[in-house]
Amino acid sequence: MDKPVKLSDILDGMEMQGEESPCYLDLETGSVVFLSTDIQSAATGDKPVEDLSEWMRGGVTALRRIDAGETNFIGLPDRFEIDEYDMMRDFAYSVEDADVSAELLDAISGAGAFRMFRSTVHRRRIEKQWYAFRDDAYKQIARDWCESHHLSYTED
Repeated sequence: MDKPVKLSDILDGMEMQGEESPCYLDLETGSVVFLSTDIQSAATGDKPVEDLSEWMRGGVTALRRIDAGETNFIGLPDRFEIDEYDMMRDFAYSVEDADVSAELLDAISGAGAFRMFRSTVHRRRIEKQWYAFRDDAYKQIARDWCESHHLSYTED
């Protein structure tokens, strides 16, 4: 692909996708394709693409191409490649206040780690620091993903 992809498009796709609704990068166009469950249902139907609503056409066409084995689509990093637990742990270690750092580490050591972590972040009023840290971690995952696939990107 000659044209650089927009890192913001990759990040948006990473955030939108779910376990049953993945996102792919179309190497021909540089666009991110979100395959919602609605698009997946429409793609398995018999309706011609022209009869679908405009917002579904691109996704259905892309999914049919992916299912046909075309190789110009790459799946974006998914929840298995994005380890938010590691992000929380790394953030906890990055906090300069030793008491807050210890409390964050304690919050993630057991059942309900994500809920306890969010509660501690909120109670300690460090939401801005956490979300900035998390955003930076996601950006680095997106950069690493682009580089691993030899894709040039812009940080717009």
